[in-house]
Amino acid sequence: MIIGHQQQWSFLKKMAAGGRVSQALLFSGADGLGKRTMAIDFIKLLNCEHSLQAPCGRCFSCLNLENKTNPDFLIIEPQGKEIQIGQIRGLQKFLSYTRQLSKFKAALIDNAHCLNQEAQNCLLKTLEEPREDTILFLITSLPQTLFKTILSRCEQLKFYPIEPQEMERGFEARKEHPRWQDILIWSDGRPGLAARYFQQEESANRRSSDLAIIDSLLKSGLLERLLLIKSYWAGLAGGGKDASDEGSDNSVEIISNFLEAWLFRLRQSLRGEINARGNGGSMKQLAENLKKIENLKFLLLNSNMNKRLLLENLVINL
Repeated sequence: MIIGHQQQWSFLKKMAAGGRVSQALLFSGADGLGKRTMAIDFIKLLNCEHSLQAPCGRCFSCLNLENKTNPDFLIIEPQGKEIQIGQIRGLQKFLSYTRQLSKFKAALIDNAHCLNQEAQNCLLKTLEEPREDTILFLITSLPQTLFKTILSRCEQLKFYPIEPQEMERGFEARKEHPRWQDILIWSDGRPGLAARYFQQEESANRRSSDLAIIDSLLKSGLLERLLLIKSYWAGLAGGGKDASDEGSDNSVEIISNFLEAWLFRLRQSLRGEINARGNGGSMKQLAENLKKIENLKFLLLNSNMNKRLLLENLVINL
């Protein structure tokens, strides 16, 4: 189900109705906005047996895509931290096969910014010589990390956080959830993130816990901040287990979510300062801190930087 992004969906529907579907589409925007959902729904729409406005969700084609049993649709995701050249070669082989059930051979590269340089060079060959009956989706929160030659060969659609009223309408069926209002606030206009919190109680509990720690950090002096981070790290280590061991736990994802919670809290503060017409110095500092955390999150996800040092660096320099 698509929540919000009606302008983007309208553009795609017109493309489908006109029979002039771009063979490479790049959807960019923050994680959790619904970019992947819209790409899959667009493929459903193109192949739906009953509708030209929205996929019916009931026909053979829609159900095949929903159940991930359609042989003409492929999803590529990072292996570890990268999408590698072997995966793109596999994509090229997949696209070379004759269609079996659908009007188009379609492939979706999720987190396309994880394509390493070899993979991007290999992908360029596919983009330069596309088959008429193929569609390629690139989904990314960091389009600037892709080669300019890749960007120039894609029809680009940008996605933005949606308005609170749309979020409320989209999740009206969840209104009895005890954390309904909190989750809508925490998701910050990102329906995919809200859906995860509604479906996974553990994720919602961790977001609540992360925000409580962040609020304490923001009110504390340097020594207190370092002690709080030490305690947080000990919790990640799981009773003495070494959380710095890359293969021992899911600490990268946990810390990434922690940094995302911190970004959310800083964005809240910055919006509050703007609405209250606060002083420029405070807003500048908030903007600088946002940039620092965004950079640290990028390093966390795209390098082998020591995670404990990353967190300590964060609290020392904010």
